[in-house]
Amino acid sequence: MARFLIATQEYALKDISKNMLGVKYSLEFWPNKGNISRKLEKIIYDLIVIDMELANGMELLESARSIQSAPVLAIGDNRTEQAVEAIKRGAYDFIAKPVSGEKIKNIVERVLEGRSLKYEIDYLRRQQDVIYDLDSIIAKAPAIRRVINTIKKVCKTDSTILIGGETGTGKSFLAGAIHFNSHRKKRPFVDISCANIPETLLESELFGHEKGAFTGAAKTRIGRFEQANEGTVFLDEIGDLTPALQSKFLHFLENRTFQRLGGSKTIHSDVRIIAATNKNLEQEIRSGRFREDLYYRINVINIFLPPLKERMEDIEELAFYFLKRHCRDIKKDIRGFHPDVLEMFKRYHWPGNIRELSNVIERGILLSEDTIIKKDSITLGNNILPCLLPPAPAQQTGSRHRQAFEHTEPSKTGPSTQSLADIERKAIIEALETCLWIQKDAAEKLGISKRTINYKIKKLGIRHPRWRKNI
Repeated sequence: MARFLIATQEYALKDISKNMLGVKYSLEFWPNKGNISRKLEKIIYDLIVIDMELANGMELLESARSIQSAPVLAIGDNRTEQAVEAIKRGAYDFIAKPVSGEKIKNIVERVLEGRSLKYEIDYLRRQQDVIYDLDSIIAKAPAIRRVINTIKKVCKTDSTILIGGETGTGKSFLAGAIHFNSHRKKRPFVDISCANIPETLLESELFGHEKGAFTGAAKTRIGRFEQANEGTVFLDEIGDLTPALQSKFLHFLENRTFQRLGGSKTIHSDVRIIAATNKNLEQEIRSGRFREDLYYRINVINIFLPPLKERMEDIEELAFYFLKRHCRDIKKDIRGFHPDVLEMFKRYHWPGNIRELSNVIERGILLSEDTIIKKDSITLGNNILPCLLPPAPAQQTGSRHRQAFEHTEPSKTGPSTQSLADIERKAIIEALETCLWIQKDAAEKLGISKRTINYKIKKLGIRHPRWRKNI
């Protein structure tokens, strides 16, 4: 319950306060006797109301503002000079007498709503400090430790940064970490995906537009660069910008000025640019799809995020991080993973990287009927059987391709002649033959559930003339 301190000797004001506020809020009245400072130092209030008709009303106002962070509401006669003086000395608002119950109620609710919003903003800022604490990022793998060390060096600067890496490696999170560890952290962090917005809308989204600039532009709209003034703009998938937008963006990078679509006024915006891509931009330049001069403008500082298959030391800790986060969101109590599940995670290639790991664990939580996640609740890549997962490839050292954002060449051996279904069918038949065609035993041997092997047998058309079913 919100707590108010009301300093007044006027009975009418006390009665109005009790009638309009006494049911929802805790009220304390100060009769102007003794030292109010001692009270203010002992008790934290959500709102302080001071009657300016008290002989020392202005002094009480100053004491309240110097000791408490709570807003102070001043009430007094309908005199302009008194209202102006109260506001000068820090009053949140001034209410002229006679005071109606409805008026004081509306102002109090507005004050509390603003205070609640302030608490929420403060909480979110504290959360951001925790989430983006560079020393708390899971980084046992040398490849990701190098990234963190680079961020610590560059986050205090305003240099443009280009982040590369496969889809799902955490480029957006990394951009946020750079922003919230920089001197711009209290200013806006605005992110936009260049791949998900049609070209006709993306220009307006980035630079804004004036009313009537095109059909449907019913009012002026400011763009992301303008919104983020003094903050950071994160452009994800910058490799998907069209040539026309590349040209306009290059102009903005050179002098930090632009014009809204349909406008003639030159607007300046002081923003830091962080861009990201999963493409090999050097190859895009050679093919004529990306401007070379723009590439050198955005590639002042180059950071490459390694794929998850090169961070096997981090798999287990990441898994438990996502388990805790998703359990909190889903409100389900699951305490860990069966050792076989963790072994599966370490042997899987994770083509979808961290995003895939998060999704797999969230799905496992939803499907699990136990306090730990077991194999039968885990689905990896096209329902592939856990026993068929090949070992994760050995880590590779950095290369010239890595510096230009890793590019994988097509296989020279051609596509595999054996499909995944063929491999699964062969493995299941071998397990069934070893287990005398007892499906339950074969399922245990393969490390899958009875339900899964039954589904696979039907799907793959596996039959035996003297079937011995034991499920």
